[in-house]
Amino acid sequence: MGIYIAVAIIAYFIGSVNFSVIISKKMAGFDLREKGSNNAGTTNMLRTVGKKAALIVLICDILKGVIAIALAKIISSEVNEAIAVQIAAFCVVLGHTFPIFFEFKGGKGVATSIGVLLLINWQIGLICIIYGIVILLLTRMVSLRINYCCYSFSCFNNIYK
Repeated sequence: MGIYIAVAIIAYFIGSVNFSVIISKKMAGFDLREKGSNNAGTTNMLRTVGKKAALIVLICDILKGVIAIALAKIISSEVNEAIAVQIAAFCVVLGHTFPIFFEFKGGKGVATSIGVLLLINWQIGLICIIYGIVILLLTRMVSLRINYCCYSFSCFNNIYK
């Protein structure tokens, strides 16, 4: 039980590091949550700060998910790994969305979820990413891409069990 609690706390704190706020302050001199859509996410970073900053944030947010799941797998040798991974996945996205270090105002958790997905099942993760890119190129709607990726993950996960 103690290991599950440790996984939850560690994952939440990893998720709470909001790279978009940190990088927007360093590169542009303002808090990203006060510009554009007022969201601390990659899309708002792209629109308000630029491509380079958005790419850095995207990579860092994906890595948050990857690191949280990797740590859960490493720490969970004495308990059920699947449960530890699920706890870490939930808590890292929760931390990204409601970061304790940034007044509980974070992003939507999409990039962090991609990192989680890539470590849980990289094949389905890559399919969902490619599918999302195609939807984005066809529609230019980020929110639609996110919805289709979530839906496609559910479908592919049930097919490839």
